[in-house]
Amino acid sequence: MIKTTINGTAYEFDETQHETAVETIRQQCGLTGTKKVCGTGACGACTVLVDGVPMTSCVLPNTSLEARDVTTIEQYRGDKLHPMQQAFMVHDGLQCGFCTPGFIVESIAFFDQWRKEHGTQRPSKEQVAEALAGHLCRCGAYLGIYEAVQSACAGDFDEVQEVIPARVDALEKVTGEARYTVDIQLKGQRVGKILRSPHAHAHVKHLDLAPARAIEGVTAVIDLLDASRKVRFHGHEIAAVAAIDERTAQKALQAIQVAYEVLPAITSLEAARDPHHPAQVWPEKKKKQVPNAAEGLYFPGTWDKNLRNPKLPIASKAPKNARHLVERAANTAHPHLEMTLKNAAQSHTCLEPHCAVARWNKNKDHVTVYASTQACDHLAHSIAEHFHLPVEHVTVHSAYVGGGFGSKLTLKMETIAAVALAKESGAPVSVVLDRHEEMMVGGYRPAVLGELAMSTSPQGDLEALQVHAYADSGIAVNSMVGFLIGSSYNRPGNPRDILDIDTLTNTAPGSPFRGPGGPSAAWILEQGVDQLAHDLQVDPIALRRKWDHNPNSEPLYKWLESLPVWQERSTLPSEERYTRGLGLAMGFWGYFYDPKAEIRLQASAEGFTIRTASQDMGNGTRTVLAKAVAEVFQLQPHEVHVILGDSREVHGPTSGGSRTTSSIWAPAYQAAQQIKAQILQDAKRKRKLNLHALTYIEGGVRDHHNSYTWLELMGQLNERYEAHTRRGYDRAITERIAYTVTQKLGLDIVIGQGNAAAACLAEVEVDKLLGKIRIPRVWMGFNIGRVFVPALAASQIYGGVIQGIGYALHEEKRLDPTTGRLLTTGLEDYRIPGIAEMPEIDIYYAPDGFPHAPGQGVGLAEVCTMPIAASIANAVFHATGWRPLESPIRPERLVKGVQNA
Repeated sequence: MIKTTINGTAYEFDETQHETAVETIRQQCGLTGTKKVCGTGACGACTVLVDGVPMTSCVLPNTSLEARDVTTIEQYRGDKLHPMQQAFMVHDGLQCGFCTPGFIVESIAFFDQWRKEHGTQRPSKEQVAEALAGHLCRCGAYLGIYEAVQSACAGDFDEVQEVIPARVDALEKVTGEARYTVDIQLKGQRVGKILRSPHAHAHVKHLDLAPARAIEGVTAVIDLLDASRKVRFHGHEIAAVAAIDERTAQKALQAIQVAYEVLPAITSLEAARDPHHPAQVWPEKKKKQVPNAAEGLYFPGTWDKNLRNPKLPIASKAPKNARHLVERAANTAHPHLEMTLKNAAQSHTCLEPHCAVARWNKNKDHVTVYASTQACDHLAHSIAEHFHLPVEHVTVHSAYVGGGFGSKLTLKMETIAAVALAKESGAPVSVVLDRHEEMMVGGYRPAVLGELAMSTSPQGDLEALQVHAYADSGIAVNSMVGFLIGSSYNRPGNPRDILDIDTLTNTAPGSPFRGPGGPSAAWILEQGVDQLAHDLQVDPIALRRKWDHNPNSEPLYKWLESLPVWQERSTLPSEERYTRGLGLAMGFWGYFYDPKAEIRLQASAEGFTIRTASQDMGNGTRTVLAKAVAEVFQLQPHEVHVILGDSREVHGPTSGGSRTTSSIWAPAYQAAQQIKAQILQDAKRKRKLNLHALTYIEGGVRDHHNSYTWLELMGQLNERYEAHTRRGYDRAITERIAYTVTQKLGLDIVIGQGNAAAACLAEVEVDKLLGKIRIPRVWMGFNIGRVFVPALAASQIYGGVIQGIGYALHEEKRLDPTTGRLLTTGLEDYRIPGIAEMPEIDIYYAPDGFPHAPGQGVGLAEVCTMPIAASIANAVFHATGWRPLESPIRPERLVKGVQNA
């Protein structure tokens, strides 16, 4: 037996039952605030203090806890809340919150050491970055973390008793009380595991599950193959088991007998383009089972073996004329360019892996599912459809979601397996992907090869645009790159030849990733515009303004021109080893919303409660709803109780496509206004209050004689109020589009009028000898209309910037080119940016961009990440004279490119 003390409580546990300290802490002690993410000590989410020293408990044997004093995040709750936690709450040093306990435990250790050595002196950013170098936040809340650690160490929260948090669920996240799907432990819960294919392409000739069923402790074994009996990528799901514990489940997987007929496989985009390659990913005539790598939108297309050409609705205009003009320009002195650009696949890398816990009540034929999902309401309908149940027989819970970024929008195999195993075993079953599985099948932004050709008049007018974009989404289709390029700089009369070609490979399916297709489209098009501006010797802003048809871009061009850093930029790259550059790129995203989104608001003397079947994955849904109500009643947002993550509530929007805030703010605000009007009318009728003599004060009203809080007034009236509102459509002019999208495609999403616009100006420092790139500062401008919650908007922008930096400089999902096996299997192999790489970010919001939208604002989570990578590439060109055509811009590529240039 191992004896230890955790948070002041003595524990004894069997050293053979769990291998690592994090498993013991979570499963034996029930302290789920400590998270297991990477399993290799690379991310810091599992950090605990052992005798006051921060350690990563995922690589710490539980025997190391013998006779030690262990402190986890649960120690700092209630009246033991630490100043560091208060600072994180105020400075919004978090988003989804999954990594937050690890950050805070490490920061508290740094705080203690800093105070001992430096008192209340404020630490530098470099000192904070060094202390937190072993921690990763995929959401990118690093700037808030910097400010929180610095201000706490400086003593700003030493005497503070109560703080107003930037987001209403901050307290639960900084104390580890927020319970994510991986934290759910139901009575009698079984462990579910999935057997995956070791081959990239094969026909399963025989599958024998009986040996697994015969193992003691195994409660369910199911077949996951479809009718084709084919596996189409390495890691393809074959079968699943449920057992009393992890070890037994793994033993059952090993007992399953599978006979394969291995087939030729395509493991690269280049191979997919080869018409003579013997393999075909989808030889079936009917291809209804082909996964969709875009968010719901599906464009039909024509197939040519492993290539698919979707019929894009607005991309091409006079393509033959465009090709003719490009060819003519190539053979004359007309200004033109031709470039081939590439992007590597970018993994979502959610810190909470894809996971589900299911319980099937056979007596009531009802299934309850806890899922890490971006679509609580939609998932319930998908489960009902898949298992042939009435939707009212399915309940989905997703109280807290540890990141999604587009990868958790639909019904995935881990949820299907959990539900099917629960039904067969008669007990709850959890299926949680390990980090290798998450990196393998958890989703990625498709790799893209773009063939770009452009021609202009001598005056710089765009004459023709030709882009053939080849996207590798694995076995999935619909990358959206060409569609977005075809929607950019789209002035009437400009001939364009746009092809958005899916290149099918025997690799795992891609998924929508924050602005699906957008960063790749900008990487291709914005570098082309930048190069033409250089070749024509014209201002890059002036050229874009000449071509840009989006009226929401003009205020951003004026803002960019006003920046001293732009006005003072150099025109020639430096010959020195160390050099700086500035790069500009633009981005746009549609205005989307869910017209069916509903809100239910209840108010009484006990307080305000707002409900909807949406979810909060770190985007701030809870805070947006609370802020809308608080604004009407002049309350603090944390005074409003928000209930999310329950599919039994009224219909709530999916968190994707930047639709959430634009779908919920208006109905929430309207519901609050309705209840406020009802309260005042009842006060006039029952209390004889003169409404004309009332003045509104913080949290209540005042007449000539008395002041009342809203709760006091509702108590005196002895009334309970409820309002039920729905988003609805904006204007009649959008209804035709709304009907097309929602009815014909079956989506709860509408394309509104106007496009959000973004501008990114990035500054880079380049070491040309070692190929290193540092980004000290970024300027971001947006035209999105009203900014509903500025702190949350800034946080979304920070995350978009750091994910764009990762896309430009580091991130690349790599496979063995022969077998299709994943090489970047964990966070030690797949690099995402850490806190030291977070630049200073200046943010500008243009006023009055969307006066026609209810609430007068639209979403920004997508548009804020679209131009980042392209602006960095343009900055590298400005600094070195070498254009980086391929991402990530790895050091060896930069060194070789600069030498060749």
